[in-house]
Amino acid sequence: MVDLDDALRRYRQDRFSDGDVASSTSLSVRAWRELIKLKAVRTEAGRGPGRVRICDRTNLKRSAVISALHQAGFSLAVAGPIALFLPYHTLLYEVCDPITILFDYSTEIDSRSGLPRRVKRPIVDWFDPLKPANAEPGVDWLIEIFDGRFVGVRYDSGKDALTIFGDLRQQATRFVAWLPFQPRNQFAGGAIQRIARELRGPGLIGIIAEWEDPTKWAKKSIKELHRLGYHFEHHKAKTDPLSIAAEAAVRSPVFKTTINPTLAIRKALRRYLGIEPVLTKPEIEKSR
Repeated sequence: MVDLDDALRRYRQDRFSDGDVASSTSLSVRAWRELIKLKAVRTEAGRGPGRVRICDRTNLKRSAVISALHQAGFSLAVAGPIALFLPYHTLLYEVCDPITILFDYSTEIDSRSGLPRRVKRPIVDWFDPLKPANAEPGVDWLIEIFDGRFVGVRYDSGKDALTIFGDLRQQATRFVAWLPFQPRNQFAGGAIQRIARELRGPGLIGIIAEWEDPTKWAKKSIKELHRLGYHFEHHKAKTDPLSIAAEAAVRSPVFKTTINPTLAIRKALRRYLGIEPVLTKPEIEKSR
């Protein structure tokens, strides 16, 4: 029987080891270390003997998205930047979280359980041990790659709106992000935003990191991104040749690759919480 409260207490500590990442996301420890070298994820040295390396929940969730892209056939050097540049992923990460979904943060921490009070009826059943993790059309965000080149995100699978946020080059070995990002109205009214507003009110939208703001992020972060080795270009004009080529590919793709980052995050978190069996080493190796 899963001791969900115990798992949630550990999750609230926001400290995840290499082993936690591997068993939850299917990334091998070797792949995880490669992502650290690529600066696609961030870790810090732990406390105590051995100083075990740890990461926070943001990087755990990002590793789940990277793993899904990697399993779809993209190298870590490409999957990492795609996950990092996914527009407004901070909102997605905040909503797809057991602490956000299961607890009422208007209440104080219970001294015995060490947890806030549980909500009686969670707005979604993503972390229900009695129900499987399934794709949810109309809720899940989708990363779509057209003709092996143009990378976009669809915030509502029931709508046609798609945001292209980069393209693949050099035989899909390099990802180049497109700036500036589209305004937030691309996902306005979508299920993730509705869940966010119902959970904590409109103020939750404010948790979106400043570097994701389409007007401020580029101005303040270009030097840092160059230093880290990330590639990006400006493709805003309607007459831009690459934008025109992307629109044509989206209208009539020869082939399309679809990755569901929302479901990948939910599954990884359910494994960490013990709701679903963690991945074994043979399973992790097989998924590479």
